[in-house]
Amino acid sequence: MFKRLYLLGISLVLFSIPPVNARVTQLEITEIISVAGGKHFGDIGAYEKVSGIAYFEISPDHKRNKIITDIARARINADGNVEFNAKFEILRPVDPSKASGTLFVEAPSQGEKLSLGLLHDIDETIDLNFIDETTDLGNGFLFERGHTVAWIAWQAQIEEIDHRLVVDFPITLENDQPVTGFILTEFNGKSFKDQNPYTLPLSGRDFVKSFPTISTDQETAKASLFVMESGSTDVSSSGVRKGEAIPADQWQFAHCPDGWPGESSSTFICVKNGFLKNRNYHLIYQAVDSPVMGLGLATTRDFISHLRHENKDSLGNQSPTSDVKHVICQGIGQGAEYLRDFLYQGFNVDLNNQKVCDGMNIHAAGVEKTYLNYRFSQPYRVSTQHSERFIPDMNFPRQYSVRVNPFLKFPDGILKKPAFDPYIFHTDTSTQYWQSRASLVSSSEGGTMDFSESSRVRQFLISGAESYNRFNSLAHNGYGGRQCFFPSNNLHIGALMRALVSNLEEWVVDGEQPLDSIYPKIYDETLVEASSMFLPSLVKENFRGALNGSGDMEFGPRVKFNRGVVDLLVPEVIANHKVLVPAVDQFGHDIAGIRHPHIEVPMGTHLGWNLRTTEFGGGDLCDENGSFIPLSLDDSAAIAANDSRPSLLSIYPDYMTYVQKVREATEALVAQKLLLQKDADILLEKVGHNISMH
Repeated sequence: MFKRLYLLGISLVLFSIPPVNARVTQLEITEIISVAGGKHFGDIGAYEKVSGIAYFEISPDHKRNKIITDIARARINADGNVEFNAKFEILRPVDPSKASGTLFVEAPSQGEKLSLGLLHDIDETIDLNFIDETTDLGNGFLFERGHTVAWIAWQAQIEEIDHRLVVDFPITLENDQPVTGFILTEFNGKSFKDQNPYTLPLSGRDFVKSFPTISTDQETAKASLFVMESGSTDVSSSGVRKGEAIPADQWQFAHCPDGWPGESSSTFICVKNGFLKNRNYHLIYQAVDSPVMGLGLATTRDFISHLRHENKDSLGNQSPTSDVKHVICQGIGQGAEYLRDFLYQGFNVDLNNQKVCDGMNIHAAGVEKTYLNYRFSQPYRVSTQHSERFIPDMNFPRQYSVRVNPFLKFPDGILKKPAFDPYIFHTDTSTQYWQSRASLVSSSEGGTMDFSESSRVRQFLISGAESYNRFNSLAHNGYGGRQCFFPSNNLHIGALMRALVSNLEEWVVDGEQPLDSIYPKIYDETLVEASSMFLPSLVKENFRGALNGSGDMEFGPRVKFNRGVVDLLVPEVIANHKVLVPAVDQFGHDIAGIRHPHIEVPMGTHLGWNLRTTEFGGGDLCDENGSFIPLSLDDSAAIAANDSRPSLLSIYPDYMTYVQKVREATEALVAQKLLLQKDADILLEKVGHNISMH
C-alpha cells in the first residue's frame, strides 16, 4: 500500500489544450492510493484510485454549448469562456500495460457511485463513496477485465457530505445580479422518514443545497405552502395537484429543529405543528442563486473526451488513463435518466466532432429523462405514484428511435445522430414498469401497440426485481420498519447484470452480434393493464390498482426539448398516456423478461412494487421499494392464509427437487448467455451443492 499526496503547485497536472472551444484546462490530482489491500485481480494485478478535480472552460457561443440553458447568463473569463469544475475518481490498474483499453464511466446518482455495488457483489455495509486502501471491492468483475473505471460529478446543488462527488458551477446572472424566479419544491416521506419534523431545508434533502428565498417575508417572496394526501389525484392519474393552502400563520421561513418559532432562515422552512408523514407538501416561492445546471452535460462530455483523446500533458507525462480505445458508460436510476437526456440533448459528440460513449448501459430509468437543463432545476427528484409528480421527466420523445409526436405532429427521438449514437442496453426492473412508466419505452401512448426500436438498442426487463439493491441486503419495511406493507424485495441481480454488461462489451469492442431484446409486449399479452391483471390473493386483497400515471405536460412557453425555464409550476396535462405493466404468473412473477433462478424456481413472491401502510398514506405505492412474500409451507397453511399460490411442499417435495430445478434454470440462462458460467457455479454452490454444469 502506498499514498502520495499531490499539493497544489507540485501536484497540478496540466494536460494539453484540445482545439476549438471546449477543454479540460487542468486535472488537479489530489490523491493516489492503493485499493483493496493491494489485491491482485486475475492477470491484471493490483488497482489504485486517482482522485482529483477537473477544471473546464467552454465557449458559450459554440453551437453545441448554446443549448445549455442560461449559459449566456454565466460570468465569462478574459477569453470569453465559462469556467467550472467537478470532482472525479478513477480506479485503474497499477501496471498501465495491463489496462484493457476500455474506459468504464458511471454517471453518479446524486453524487453517489452505484455501479460497483451492482456489478461487484460488494456487501451493502461497505461505503463505496469512500474507497480507501482497505475497501473490499468484491468479485472484481470489471477489474479482472482490466477496465479503467471512472466517475465525474455532474449534479449541481449536491452537498459535499457522505463523500459524494460534487461540482462548482457559476450562478445564472442578469445585469450582473443573480437571477430570481418562482420555483416549486416538495416535502414528502423521503424528507420525513419515520418522523413528523418541524423544520426542513427548502430542498427537502439534507444532502442537497437549497435555493434561498429572496426574502424570509412570505409576502415579499410571494410564497405559499400547500398540503395533500398524495401527489396523484387518484391511484393512477396523470394529473398533478397543488394541494390545499396552509394558512400563512402556520408556517414561516425559519430553522426550528426544536419547534416553533425558531430562527429566521432563507434556506429552511418551519411548520408550526410539524410536517405529517402521511402527507406531501408543495412550497411555491421566489428563489435566487440558480447555477447553470445544464453544465453537467458538458462536464461528462468533456471529461470523457479528454481522457480518451488527450493522452499526454504538455511535458509528455501520461494522463490518468492510457490508450483508451473504447468507452462504455453506465447510469443507474437518476444516473440512467441523465444518460437518456445526455443523448437527447446531443452531448454524445464532443466539440471536436468525436464520439463520447461507444456503448451505454442505461439501468432503471424507465421512460424518464432527467430534470436538469433548466433554470432552478432539481435533478435529484424522482417522480413516483405518491410524490414529486410535478417534474418534467418524461415528455416526448420517450423512445430512442425517431417517430412523430402523435399530439404535436413533429418527429423526435432520443437518438438523432447516427454517426455518434452508442450501442445501448436499456435494462429495467419490475419497479420501473410501476413507477417509471417503462412500458412507454416500447409501446404507444394509448397502450394499443408495440413499437420497433433502433437497431442500436436492446431492451431488457429483469423480472421480479426492484431498481437497485446491494449484495447481502436485508429485507425491511421502509422507514421505521413501518412504512411499507410487505417486507422489501432483496433479490440481488448482479449476476444477470454482469452477463448483460459482458454482452454489451462484446458488441462494442468486438463487434459481435448482441442478445435479442427480452421484455413484455402488448401483442403476446405479457404487457397488460394493472387494473385487469391477475394477482395472487395475498397480494390482490391489499392492491387498489396504484401505479405512477403518465401524460405529456405543459410547463409554459419557455420549456422546449426538455430544457428552459418552467413557468407553469403545477403543469397542465395536455395528453394522457396508458401505462401498462408486466403480466404475472401464479406466483406473481413477471412472465416476460430475464428470470433469475430465484424467480423461475421461487421460494416466495418477488414484486417490484410495495404498498404504503395507513400511517404513511395507505394504498399508494411505497416509493421505489419492492416486496417479498414467502410461500406457505404446505397446502393447509396456504388455505388458512387464503394464499392462492402453490405451497412449497406442493412444488418441492424435498430439497433435492428444489436444487435440481435451480440447476435446470441456471443451465438455461447460461445457454442463452444471460448468466456467466462463473456466476452459475457460485449460485448453485449457495443452494447447497457445488454442482458442475459441464
